[in-house]
Order: sequence, then C-alpha cells, then structure tokens
Amino acid sequence: MRIWIFLTVGLIVLLIVLLIVVLSSKVTIKLDVVLRKNEYKVLAEMKMLFGWITRRYEIPFHLANGGIEFKPENREGQGNPDSDETKAPSSRTVRFRDYGRAVFATKGFKKWVKQTMAAVHLMDVRWSTRIALEHAADTAVATGLLHAVKHTIMGWMSYRLIMEELPEIKVVPVFNGPPQISTELCCIAKISCGKAMYAGLVLIVRVLKVKGGVRSWQNTLFKA
Repeated sequence: MRIWIFLTVGLIVLLIVLLIVVLSSKVTIKLDVVLRKNEYKVLAEMKMLFGWITRRYEIPFHLANGGIEFKPENREGQGNPDSDETKAPSSRTVRFRDYGRAVFATKGFKKWVKQTMAAVHLMDVRWSTRIALEHAADTAVATGLLHAVKHTIMGWMSYRLIMEELPEIKVVPVFNGPPQISTELCCIAKISCGKAMYAGLVLIVRVLKVKGGVRSWQNTLFKA
C-alpha cells in the first residue's frame, strides 16, 4: 500500500515540476516583414518548449477587399505530410472593418493589449528602408522624415515593450533610381508560456463580459 502512495506522490510531484518547467519556458517568435515592389510577405518562425516545437511560415499577402488577403504556407510541420494539418490552406482575408467591430466587442481591449505588450521582450530589431523620388531634393526630405517616423515608432515600442537592445534603423536614399519605396523589418519577440496563456485566458474573459462578444469574434474569424 505504501508503494502506491509513494508512486502517486512521486507522479504528482513530477507533474508539478513539468508544469513549472512548461510555464517558465519561452515562446520565441522571429518575424521578417518584406514590403517591396510586387513582393509582400511575412516570414515567421515560432519556437516553444525550449525548441522542441518549431513552426515556420511564409505568408505572401496583398491588399484586397478592404483588408489583407493572404495564403499561409507551413514551411516545416510535424506529423504525417498527408494529414489535413499539413495540407496547403486556402487563402484568407483579414478585413479591417470586421476586426474593428470585434475589438469594440471586447471589454477593456486596449488595457489588455498594454498589459500583454509589457510582458514581451523584443530584441534584434532591424528596420531598413530604401526610398527614391523623382527629384533628389524630395528624396532627401523624405529620408529625413522617414528617420523621424521610425525613431518615433521605436520610441513608443520601447515604452510599451521590454526592449533588450537598441534597434538598428536605416533609411537608404536612392538618388539615381526610379521612384520606389521598399522596407524590410526583422525582429525577435519572446514571452513566457505562462504569461502567454494568462493573456489568452484574460482575453476570453473580456470577450465573455460583453453581450454578443463571442458571436462577433466567431463571425469575424469565420469570414476570414
């Protein structure tokens, strides 16, 4: 009888230790956003549980139908390649108007965003932009304005997030090329699994507090 008691206690202790390890682990997201002529895409890599679970996605997109239309591509999945989870998904559209309604149907959404962002560690931020206008003087002025805008955005993000290091910001003027503007943003964001799960639960509770909030989110996600 004592053996079973010891085994039960040992199993409970083991589960508690595993739970603590899981909750203390980090969710790491590496994000690359590319906006060039005829090339709009997002490259995302997510790692969980000390790298045991890894997912990579390449998401080309374009603006259409009052929102962003994209088709996610899982570049590295796990399991049977013939399963439904690894099949190429159909294109989806994120409509700004629909998600705006869903946000308004969430109690204290702005406060939730601030609290969640405060738990995110941001590092290895690199934001490069190339710009060319018809006249060299206009290109120089636009370069200065872009520098100011970028530093303002990074300053706001450093106030809301935990910035581990100074971001690398570049604006490259092109004086002898055709009119163009392209940008590329790379960064790494980390948040603990425990805080991420807590943020998800808080969001669900805030949606439930608003009459019709669940239906609003369901309709928005279904349309997407």
